[in-house]
Amino acid sequence: MVLQRAPQRAIVWGYTDTFNASMTLTFNEKVYCTQSSLVPTNLFGESIWSVTLDAQTEEGPFQINVTQISNGTLANITLDDVLFGDVWVCSGQSNMEMAVSQILNGSIEIENAGKYPKIRLLTPANVQSDVPIEEPHGIAVNWQIASPETVGLIVTSAVCWVYGRMIHEGLGGRPMGLLHSSWGGTEIEFWSAPEALKDCGISL
Repeated sequence: MVLQRAPQRAIVWGYTDTFNASMTLTFNEKVYCTQSSLVPTNLFGESIWSVTLDAQTEEGPFQINVTQISNGTLANITLDDVLFGDVWVCSGQSNMEMAVSQILNGSIEIENAGKYPKIRLLTPANVQSDVPIEEPHGIAVNWQIASPETVGLIVTSAVCWVYGRMIHEGLGGRPMGLLHSSWGGTEIEFWSAPEALKDCGISL
């Protein structure tokens, strides 16, 4: 996983089925405390908690540990090998959707992908939703370290990969988080928030 580096402050959040639960997040020798929301925030009856981390200039890797205590019950989640760098969302239509294996010199890009372990890839699944959602309905590829296997997948965007790899090299090996979410033939309205469409007088 890659989170956004300084000067931005990364936000770590999650769900819990316990309302107003006490949450403790430990990161880089600092402890953050927060409460989950008082009411359900999704269709599954869960509430959301969130923590805004201090701006991070070091790239890591770090470990993030989250603990919930509710009614005497302890729950714990640990995220390992977390890097701080630049996070890019690569979205669009079929040009963005094209796989690395389909481009000129794609086989070379795939073969050399293992040279860039600080580039991490995430691809949500193409699943429609009729309403805005906090997170994708599914994940095609969860956070993975760049390798010939991951970059060679049909769901890995060529434009996203080559762009991220070039920026990574140009910035002296800064970690890159590449989030690829594209769908061939889709119109911009289907990627827009209902509020934005309403302001523009557009109804779907």
